[in-house]
Amino acid sequence: MNKKSMPANQELKRYKIEKDSELFKYLIEFFSSKKKPLLKSIMGGGQIRINGDVITQFNHPLKKGDTMEINWSKPSKKVKLQKLNIIYEDQDLIVIEKEAGLLSVASLKEKKKNAVQILKEHVEAVGPNSRVYIIHRLEREASGILLFAKSKKVQELLQNSWEDYVIDRKYVAVVEGKVKQANGTLKNYLRSNKNNRVFVVDTPNNATEAISHFHVLKQSNAYSMLEFRLNTGFKNQIRVQMAHFGHPVTGDKKYTAKKNPLGRVALHANLIELKHPITGEHLKFELVPPSNFRNLVAKA
Repeated sequence: MNKKSMPANQELKRYKIEKDSELFKYLIEFFSSKKKPLLKSIMGGGQIRINGDVITQFNHPLKKGDTMEINWSKPSKKVKLQKLNIIYEDQDLIVIEKEAGLLSVASLKEKKKNAVQILKEHVEAVGPNSRVYIIHRLEREASGILLFAKSKKVQELLQNSWEDYVIDRKYVAVVEGKVKQANGTLKNYLRSNKNNRVFVVDTPNNATEAISHFHVLKQSNAYSMLEFRLNTGFKNQIRVQMAHFGHPVTGDKKYTAKKNPLGRVALHANLIELKHPITGEHLKFELVPPSNFRNLVAKA
C-alpha cells in the first residue's frame, strides 16, 4: 500500500457519510460514475481523509455522520523502493512500510542496504543536500510501519518527546498454538545480554519492566493471530514475552518457535497514530495484516 502526502493547497471536496459501511464499498456505491481503478488510485494516493485522518485502508469502517474529504485531482505518483514502500512523505517526515529482512539502520556486521540508505538515495535524487534520520527502529525480522525524519530537529523532537507526539501503535503477530484468553496483559522484567539476546528475569534489578496488551483476532488449534498495543518499547518485547507465555511468534527460532511456515518471523507493525511534530496535524497510518498471516491461521 503506497501513499503520498496530501498538500494543503489541494482542493478537498467534503461529504457527509450517510450510513455505516466500509470505505471502498461506500465509494463504489456513492460514486458509481467513477471507475474502480480511479477510486483505488485515489485511496492509494492518500487523497482521502476521514474525520481529518488520511486513510488508505480499503475496509476502514465508516459511521453515519463521519466527514469524508477527497482530493479528486490526479493522484501523486506512487513510490515503491527496494524492500519498502513509502506510504507518506512531506517536508519533515517519511513513513514507510518495511519488508521483513530489511535492517532499519546500518550494522557493523551487515553490508546489505538498509532502510536509511535506501531512503537517503531517494531524497538525494530530489535534492543533493537532503538527509534522512531514523526516529525509531523495527526489528529486522519484522515488517510494517516505520518513521523517519528529514531533519535533525524533527528527529530530536520525536525521540526526546515520543510520548507527547505518538498517540497509538499496534502490532499483529501469528503465534504458535491456541491462546486460551481472548484478551490479556503481559508484564515482565526484561534484560539483554552481551550477545544481544533478550530474556525474562524475576526481579527488576538491572532490568526493564515491559507491558504488552493483546487480544485475539483469529485462531485455530495450531495458530493464533493477535493484535498488540504496547505500553513500553523494549527490544524484541513481543517476541520474548510471547515465548515466555508459551506461545512463541511463528518463525521466531531465536525465541523457541518450532515452526517457520512463512519463512519469516510473523510480526508486523500495522498501525501508528501521531501528532505531526511541526504542523500539529493528526496523522494515522494503518495497514491490513499480511494476507499470509490470515491464510496461515485459516488453513491450520
